[in-house]
Amino acid sequence: MTKQEVVDFLSDGFTLANLPDSFIHLRRIANDPHSDIEDVVAVARKDPELAASLLRLANSSVYNNGESVGSIEEAAQLLGMRTVVQCSLALGILKKVTVPDGSFDLQSFWRRSLTVATLAEAVYEHAPKLIKTIVDPKLLYTAGLLHDIGLLAMIQGFRDEMVRVIDRAISSETPIHLVEEEAFGFSHQDTGRILFKKWNLPEELQCVAGYHHHPLGLKRRLYYPLVDIVYVADYICCAGGPEMPAAFRPALLEDVWNRSRLDVNLIGTFSGELDQASDSAEAILSC
Repeated sequence: MTKQEVVDFLSDGFTLANLPDSFIHLRRIANDPHSDIEDVVAVARKDPELAASLLRLANSSVYNNGESVGSIEEAAQLLGMRTVVQCSLALGILKKVTVPDGSFDLQSFWRRSLTVATLAEAVYEHAPKLIKTIVDPKLLYTAGLLHDIGLLAMIQGFRDEMVRVIDRAISSETPIHLVEEEAFGFSHQDTGRILFKKWNLPEELQCVAGYHHHPLGLKRRLYYPLVDIVYVADYICCAGGPEMPAAFRPALLEDVWNRSRLDVNLIGTFSGELDQASDSAEAILSC
C-alpha cells in the first residue's frame, strides 16, 4: 500500500468518497444560528432511512418513557434539536461505511467513536475559559465522531494488508498508528486528514484526524485545543469503557493534559458523562 494508492481509493473506491447530502445539510443547519427544528425535520423527510432511524431512536428506552412516537415531528420535539442534529449526523455516516467480513469489529469502532463524540462536549465544559474562547463547540461532535475514519478507509480499501498490521499491533501491544507507519510509511491519521481535506472540512478538523494519536506533533498552536479535547475524550472513553487491546488505546500523554490545563486525575469525575455517552451510542447503533 502506498499513499498514492490510498489517495486514489479515497477518490474512487471508498463508500464515503463524498459526504452524504443529509450530513452536509445538517452541518449547515448546525452552524446556522437562525435554524430551527423544522429545518432538521425537512432534511429527515427527504431521507427515508434517516427518518426511520430517528423514529426508532425516539422510541428507544434511552429517550422515551413509554409513550409511542409515530411521526418525525414528534420525534424531533421529544429529542430536541441538538440531539436530532447530532444523531442524524452520526446515522448519516455510520450507515454508509462497510468493511469486509471478519476484518474488523465495526460495531465496537462506532460505539467508541459515538462515545468520544459525546464526551468531547463534556470535556469542553470542564475546560478553562481560554480553551473555550478558541474552540468552536459546534465542531466537537463531528471531531469526536470522525477522528478515526481514516482507519476504516484503509481497512475497506486494503483489507489483507491492514489485517496483518492489526494482528501485529495487537500481538506486540504496539499502537496501531506506529505499526502502520513502520509498514507503509504513513498511518490512518494521514489518511483521515487527506479525506477531511477532500471533504472540505475546516482545517482544525483536519488536524484532529491527523494528530489525535500524537497531539504534541501538531505545530499549529491555534488548533491545539480541539485536538487535545478529542484526545482527552478518547482517553477517558478507553480508560472507563470496555477493555480493548493496547494497540487501540491512546497512550497517556501528560504533556497534552497539562497543555489543555486538565488534570488527568479528573477522569473519575467523568463517569456519569461516560455512562450517558455509552447509552446514547448504544441507542444510535440499535437504529
